[in-house]
Amino acid sequence: MSFTNLGLRMGGVSSAVFAAQGVFLLGNAFYSILYPSSVANFKGSSLEGTPKGAVQCIGLTSLALGTYYLISTYQRDTAIMVSSVPSRLVAAWVMYRNGGNWTRVAAFETSMAIAASAALIWDRYM
Repeated sequence: MSFTNLGLRMGGVSSAVFAAQGVFLLGNAFYSILYPSSVANFKGSSLEGTPKGAVQCIGLTSLALGTYYLISTYQRDTAIMVSSVPSRLVAAWVMYRNGGNWTRVAAFETSMAIAASAALIWDRYM
């Protein structure tokens, strides 16, 4: 079933925003997987003191998300992009509740949810 006629295909702005988010996630993934001790020993990092294996597992999650984001961009799949907004907001809420350096990560997640929402609205109505 094609969603083209239902208006569920991403436009240019949302594709660019989603692709940028995907590339950022992949960069984070590769760095976390290849250099986990660097991530775990970075002063002021949210992951400071985290075991290397846990950092690599977080990197694998970023790898999966970044891959899905880029595939969705290529397929111009709005449903995936829309679903990323509440996911990022839930992640931001959880991270904010953990406090400390996680509040900065929560702010980043919230800003990415807002950017994705704004891009979707732009493509839909502009």
